[in-house]
Amino acid sequence: MNRCSIIVHSVNGNSYIIATYLQELLTQRNVDARLYRVEDPDLHIWANKADTANDFYEDIQALPVANESTLLKSRMVIMGCPTTFGNVSAEMKTFMDSTYSLMESRELGGKFFACFTSCTHSICEGAFCLDSMVHYAQTMGMVHIPLGIHDTLEWANQPVSGIVHLAGKENAIRPSSQLGDVLTAYADTLAGYLQ
Repeated sequence: MNRCSIIVHSVNGNSYIIATYLQELLTQRNVDARLYRVEDPDLHIWANKADTANDFYEDIQALPVANESTLLKSRMVIMGCPTTFGNVSAEMKTFMDSTYSLMESRELGGKFFACFTSCTHSICEGAFCLDSMVHYAQTMGMVHIPLGIHDTLEWANQPVSGIVHLAGKENAIRPSSQLGDVLTAYADTLAGYLQ
């Protein structure tokens, strides 16, 4: 069975919720989907400041930390993180930078890639974050699998490149059943590449 590694950075729990739901959907489709996190030495500070960050703190901390080996053992990599100023979070960027040697060696060439983000303000801002992750994957030689256009879904206003969740100013709006329909459609597409 081909391994799919879902690598997440989550502060307020929204990216974590999306990651766990994707893992569940892919597992139902006979994909060996595993969940990892990137290092965040400040997560405990956020958990003490905001209830939304505290809700999933222990669950996030219990995840194994992703590293180069995680990427090398995967047939597909899915990355997700909060959007920060239209870009990936600093912690996700640190993880991406730590894998620079794999860009030079081209060891990730041909692996599949997908992405998602949780964003405060707008789909457009989140799309910029997705673009950063897609650019990373393409630089590594990975093959990006886009969400594509799904105009038959209830909530189809998504970028083609991946999934954006709008969490609101306080990051308290959790992923909804409408986004669940979009995630199901994406999981169907992604699983097709690993069958």
